[in-house]
Amino acid sequence: MGRFTNKPSLTISNDGRSAIVIQGFRYDLGRKNSGMVVYIEPGMKTDGLTLPNAIGFLRPLVPRWAHIKAILVHDKLCYDRHCIELATKKRVPINQKEIDLEFYIALRALGVVKWRAKFYYIGVRLYQTMIVGRK
Repeated sequence: MGRFTNKPSLTISNDGRSAIVIQGFRYDLGRKNSGMVVYIEPGMKTDGLTLPNAIGFLRPLVPRWAHIKAILVHDKLCYDRHCIELATKKRVPINQKEIDLEFYIALRALGVVKWRAKFYYIGVRLYQTMIVGRK
């Protein structure tokens, strides 16, 4: 299961719709000691958990800043489209399906119950394939 190195520190904007990472962290992808990591650096911007307007009514069930560590990992992987191999420091490409699966793994690493993590994962997969167009 994925592993986080420490707790991030964020500054949330006055309108509550975006945040900037003040203290970053490292996330170890997949299984323990996989050797693949992603670094969340200070200064990274995020909008938290994004919901399309059509399903905005679900906001009470999926708060924007809940499970922020997993959201930051997903955002970073979506932006970079790669992770880092620790042994060689090389960039390793990662596709959208793998990125979304890593989001699920990160949620589980945070202790999110399986059904809720699966709910979030399905939502992310639908959003990425139907709205963004990434498979």
